[in-house]
Amino acid sequence: MNITSLPNYNSLSFQGYSRQIQNQIDNILRKPDDIYLNKKLSESLKDGLQSIITPKKYIEEGTHNTVYSITRKYALRVPKSKNFQQKTLPQNITISQRIFSKLKYYFGEAILEFGDFQILRNLGYHKPAGIPEHLTKIFTKSQIEKYYLDKYLPRFAHIPQANYDNLAEDINKLNEINLGPHRFCTFDSLNPNNIVMKRGNLYLVDEIDTFCDRSYSNTTAKLLEVFINRATKDMEAPSADYRIPLVRKIFKKVVLASTKADLLSANSKWDYKNWEIALKKCKINQDASEVLGKLDNIDINSSNKKNKIINVKNYINLLFLENPITK
Repeated sequence: MNITSLPNYNSLSFQGYSRQIQNQIDNILRKPDDIYLNKKLSESLKDGLQSIITPKKYIEEGTHNTVYSITRKYALRVPKSKNFQQKTLPQNITISQRIFSKLKYYFGEAILEFGDFQILRNLGYHKPAGIPEHLTKIFTKSQIEKYYLDKYLPRFAHIPQANYDNLAEDINKLNEINLGPHRFCTFDSLNPNNIVMKRGNLYLVDEIDTFCDRSYSNTTAKLLEVFINRATKDMEAPSADYRIPLVRKIFKKVVLASTKADLLSANSKWDYKNWEIALKKCKINQDASEVLGKLDNIDINSSNKKNKIINVKNYINLLFLENPITK
C-alpha cells in the first residue's frame, strides 16, 4: 500500500487535525443526511490521510488490511497493496448499515466508508490470539514457538471464564443474523489474530463474511481453531509440551462458554477436523466422534441449562483425568 500526492503534516500539528476529524465523524453520525458535513469530512480525510497512515499511528494488520489510529475513539482500516492519489479518492462518505450493532464484543464493523477505506471504532492497544501478524515477518520459527508457548498461552489461559462466555454469546448472536436466502454470517477462524484480548476481555475484530450459505456456522470448533489449533494464519500451533495444562485450561473455557451460549459443537467436516486437532493439542486420546457424541448425549439428556453446564464440566474433568499428562 502506497500513498502518493497527498499533503503531509508534522505530528504536532496533526494532533489538533485528528481531533477535528473525530468531531466531524461524530457530527456525520448524528446527521447522516447532511451533505455539507459529508463533504467536510471527505476533504479532511483527503488532507490528513498521509499523516494517519504512519508507523506511529499503526495498530495492527491482517491478511488484507492494516489499521491505524485516527484518535483514541476512531481508527482507519486501509487495504494493503494499493496505490492512492488524492485525485482518485472519493468525494463522499458512505454510512455503514451497522448490521452487527447488537454485538457488544465486535469491533470489526465499519461505521463509515471512504472508498476503499473504512472508519472503525478504535479498540486501542490489545493482544491478538496466536502470534501478531507483524511479528511473524521478523521472527524465526523458534521465536514464533517461544512466543506462543511463553506469551500467548499464559496470557489467554488466565482470561476469566466470564469473558470467554461473553465472546461466545456474541458468536451466538452472529449465528442468528439472517440477511436473506443462503446469506448467513461467519467469522474467519483460520487467522487467530481475528480475536484479541484487551484488559481481560475478548473481542472479534475482523470483517465478517456475510455470504455464508450455512446457518449456525460459527461453532465451538471454530473457537477451538482460533484459541488452540492455530499460531498464525499460515502455521498450526506448536506442540505445547510443558504448557499442556494451559492448553487444557483454554480448551475447558472455550467448551464451557460455547455450552452456555448454545453453540453447535461442529457443523462441517472441517469442524470435525478442528476437534481432532484440539484434542491432540490437549493430549486427549479419545476420538473426536466419541467426544462429540458424548457432548450430544449430555445436551439431549440434561434437564436444564444449568444441569447441562455441570455435566459438560464434569465430562471435561473426566477427560483430563483419563488422559494424564506424561513428561
